[in-house]
Amino acid sequence: MESRIYTPYDPQSSHDLVASWFLGPRAENYVFFKECFESILKRQTDARRAYFPNDQDFITPEMQASLAFGNSMEKLKQKLEDLAEKLSQHSVPFWSPRYNAHMNMDTSMPANLGYITTMLFNPNNVANEASPYTTQIESDVGQQLSAMLGYRPNNDNLRIDEPKAWGHITCDGSVANLESMWAGKMLLFLNPPIH
Repeated sequence: MESRIYTPYDPQSSHDLVASWFLGPRAENYVFFKECFESILKRQTDARRAYFPNDQDFITPEMQASLAFGNSMEKLKQKLEDLAEKLSQHSVPFWSPRYNAHMNMDTSMPANLGYITTMLFNPNNVANEASPYTTQIESDVGQQLSAMLGYRPNNDNLRIDEPKAWGHITCDGSVANLESMWAGKMLLFLNPPIH
């Protein structure tokens, strides 16, 4: 396969770049996705083994060899296979360019892999103590979105009396809409009132 150098505004280079962001309509990027997923699992395994490395294994080889454990694993595999089969047969093919009935499209590999990575580490963004890194990412994203929308980001160059942009990530669009309505309602209680 011939490799090309990426150059801005070159239609072919742009198409090649976008192609690297998705699994592909026919899972053409499966090998890359799998490689990234295996790297995520390895990093998760390494992190767990590095935390108090002298502790004994909680889940022992004897437990894993037990009938109850084996049956549970078989049931898990069967249920996952069943779920994957049903989803593959009864899901809308948003990943395909042949399907154009809804405004949805395929989710990107960076989004899927980032979601899986974060899920495995299970941070809880309700408090900085439970999620020091992802709370910082959330703050950074809020500032980036604020700047993108034309608001002044919160940085050290602002005077104390200047308005500062802020935001946070919600779990979905519905929650974001509810929170924006709540924030709008709270403006009524500012002094002087804003109308």
